[in-house]
Amino acid sequence: MTTGGCGRCLVLLCGAALSCAAPASPPASPGFARAPTPSFPDDPAPLPRYHSKRLALWLPLPGGPGWRIDDHSRPELEAIHLPTRSRIVVAVLRADAVVGRSQCEELAVAAKLVSDRPLQTVDDEVATTQRTFDTRIRVALASPEHEGAPLVGHVLAFGGYLRKCYVFDFSSRLAYARTRILGGLELDAIGASSRLAPADPELGVGR
Repeated sequence: MTTGGCGRCLVLLCGAALSCAAPASPPASPGFARAPTPSFPDDPAPLPRYHSKRLALWLPLPGGPGWRIDDHSRPELEAIHLPTRSRIVVAVLRADAVVGRSQCEELAVAAKLVSDRPLQTVDDEVATTQRTFDTRIRVALASPEHEGAPLVGHVLAFGGYLRKCYVFDFSSRLAYARTRILGGLELDAIGASSRLAPADPELGVGR
């Protein structure tokens, strides 16, 4: 069941919203070329994937080696891509009772895994992900923190199954995150999580 389309309409809405955030720039002087804005390539090839043994999941990362990954200093995994100012937070939570998407979202907010700031929803979808997880996928915009600041876009997902939740928050390029990164996120089978300390970052080729 969906409450908003996730196809071409989403791409257009996200692109329009983010383009409004950029202030108008004066024309470039003759003879001076403007430096291109860093972005992820629109290459349909499989993305490199980071394997978190600690959280038992695979996370697609465009431009793989360009990400700074922290998979050991906090309960959640955080990946930051400085050139595009993109950030990903992924967490796997255990609950005391059977949970669904709403309970997992409440747990994520309480644990400060996601911001509790008001967001303007662009698209809101309820779907079954990871084969069994009752999931809310929300594309939203955060209001600028101050006048002149750019809009920040988020792709958020809160999935629950039995007593397990997963949380995903990507801030930066909306349409890309929804289709390529969240769409390729893969949790290992239930009970596969390891209690061992995480090893060095491991990037493999996507499938």
